[in-house]
Amino acid sequence: MYIFIFYIAILHTTHGFVSFGHSYRPWNDTANPNRTNLFCHSDCDQHLSKHRVEHCCRCHVQPVWDLVLTDVDFLNVEYIRRRGTAFIVSIKQLMKYKYQILVHTYGFLSEIPGNVCEFAQKLVKLDLSQNAITVLENISCLKNLDTLILARNKITQVKNETFSGLSLLRVLDLSNNVIKVLEPNTLSDTSLFLHSANFRQNQMQTIDITNVVIENPFCKIDYTDNKMTDLTNEVSFRIDPDKIYGDGGYVDLADNMFQTWINFTDLGFYDLNLFGKVISYGFDLRGANWTCDCKMQPFLEKVKPYLGKIWRDYYNITCTEPPELSGISIADMTMKNKLDNLICNISVSSGCPLGCHCYEQPSERRTVVNCTGVGLTTMPSKLPAFSNIELLLENNLIPELSDMECLTQLKKLEINNNPLQRISSGLANRIKYNVDISLNCTNLEKIPITFKQLDQHRVKLGICNITCDCSSKWVKEWISAKYDNSNHNEVYCKTSGGNIPIISFNFDALDCAVEQFLIYIAIALALFLILLSVCMLVLYHYRYELVLIHKNPTTGRENMVSMLYDIYIVVNENNNEALLWAKTVLTHKLKRLGYNTYFPCRDNIFGDVKEEQIIQMISESRDVIVLLTSEFKSHEEDLNTLYANLEWRHAWNNFKTNSSERNLIVINFDQLKARDFDVSPLKAFLRLKMTLDFADRSHSLMGDLLARIGPPSRVNKKPIYKQTHKDHTQFIELYFE
Repeated sequence: MYIFIFYIAILHTTHGFVSFGHSYRPWNDTANPNRTNLFCHSDCDQHLSKHRVEHCCRCHVQPVWDLVLTDVDFLNVEYIRRRGTAFIVSIKQLMKYKYQILVHTYGFLSEIPGNVCEFAQKLVKLDLSQNAITVLENISCLKNLDTLILARNKITQVKNETFSGLSLLRVLDLSNNVIKVLEPNTLSDTSLFLHSANFRQNQMQTIDITNVVIENPFCKIDYTDNKMTDLTNEVSFRIDPDKIYGDGGYVDLADNMFQTWINFTDLGFYDLNLFGKVISYGFDLRGANWTCDCKMQPFLEKVKPYLGKIWRDYYNITCTEPPELSGISIADMTMKNKLDNLICNISVSSGCPLGCHCYEQPSERRTVVNCTGVGLTTMPSKLPAFSNIELLLENNLIPELSDMECLTQLKKLEINNNPLQRISSGLANRIKYNVDISLNCTNLEKIPITFKQLDQHRVKLGICNITCDCSSKWVKEWISAKYDNSNHNEVYCKTSGGNIPIISFNFDALDCAVEQFLIYIAIALALFLILLSVCMLVLYHYRYELVLIHKNPTTGRENMVSMLYDIYIVVNENNNEALLWAKTVLTHKLKRLGYNTYFPCRDNIFGDVKEEQIIQMISESRDVIVLLTSEFKSHEEDLNTLYANLEWRHAWNNFKTNSSERNLIVINFDQLKARDFDVSPLKAFLRLKMTLDFADRSHSLMGDLLARIGPPSRVNKKPIYKQTHKDHTQFIELYFE
């Protein structure tokens, strides 16, 4: 009798099913065409929009096994250990059922049955609620699984590969477990096409954005009643403006422990305008203890134009802190243009002056430093690290406006009702042109001329009684240029007959022309001194270059005097290559040309004081040849370097004092650059290109050298070849023998 009634209640028609008076039609999931066993409620067809019909079917779909129970094999569990180990059995295993369902609730399973994969071909629903399962594993084989319910177990973690590949999984319920970790990309795996996922009443403290914003369409993801305080972005997710996300899914984050508003920029919405990519989402953030401050303002400013058009009840989030906003709806605050209530207080540690109240107010694009009436005797030395600061210093005891670097951050300065006596002349140089300034200059004697560069309409001086002299004439011109009674500038000149408005004061009677002339003279003198100082610095920096230009070591000297030696050769003996070339080539060639050379490593007398020999022999040599090597820029203090540097210094001094008869020739043996040396004669030689290039490809080294040293001494033996110091062809031929 009951079987008959059951079959009467479920009638199979040619267009679908009729179940208990409700009609269903086959539905193909466009997101996942592999699903062929789902049926849509006929009420969904009442929607006019095709998109709404599709969404309704997805969220109210029924699988065929819930409509036709005759084709379903209900499996059982058989325990094999008291600790909760079991395996699945089928009582009707000889019958050919199309679908299999396992429902085992209120048991004591400690794990998913080990032989579950044996039923992977037909198992479509697995409900193991109210057991003691601690680990979620061994389900990757269930490729045909449609519904997985593991509510009220003891699962602590869900890995991001747990559901990978389960493309037919539609319903997931892991509510009322003790899950603390839901790894990133667990739900956004592209192989997943979940319609609903339930993680309510777990222990999660954070949730990654990749488990909230997913590409495949879904109906609802439930994270309610966890312990979440923040959303994270552990895998550096960035919203893709070319993709569609979620297709109108609902993410329920209600009744968590959020306090600070979500920073969507850190979550991959690098431009808040891109939040429109998920505007069709439903985000429920009610039930948290929200602190309504300036962090909310940029987001609410973006959604304000759309909030009235897409209103949902779950947008009605209320503030808990600060006390003055407690219980107020942020949606109501947004639609009524009251976002100026959203501020962030700034602490002393963040730069707020002691005793002041500082806050950031994004809706007004300002940061307020309110030090009104706190007994300050000096201006604050430090301000918060923000721009567009409004500094309020009214009703204090400040006698002087001083010049400070932090003044560049100001948007507004109010310092009324202070006993101001002086204003630093540098203050106006710090402040931007368009800053609003309001001060009381009753006790001021002078207004700095630097105020002339400020916008007169933005400066409110109040009532000023100043001493008018030639240096104050600019005040009259400044006020007269843009005269406007609304600027509250009433400046008076103090005279013996009383105070006269500065506009009416006759500055011509003060004979300011003479004083102005003296000012011009002083300015011109100051400019001259500055120019002279700059010239002196340049001359001092290039003093060696000037000496070389004047002495010109590139031309040979006429041999008008006879000395003991024609040439003294300087080589740093640490450089073996230079030393070898000087011994085997340079001295040999010069000797054949009739020059008498002194080469220290060859001619020094053993046992004599070397410093004395160097001084004496250089003084008795007409010209000096220096082989410039990298050792000359070394700071090492070995003997060879010290002696070479000593030789160089004496050669340079002799060249400076008697350059008409002596010459100094530098051969750049190691191809050094001017930048290799500090300021020195060697640097000057290189900078002016007055050295001889040892690696000259034109092979003119010896010819250029002979042109600079001139002919040999007449008292020396005659050279092998006849020549004049003006024709060096024979020397070049000799050099290349």
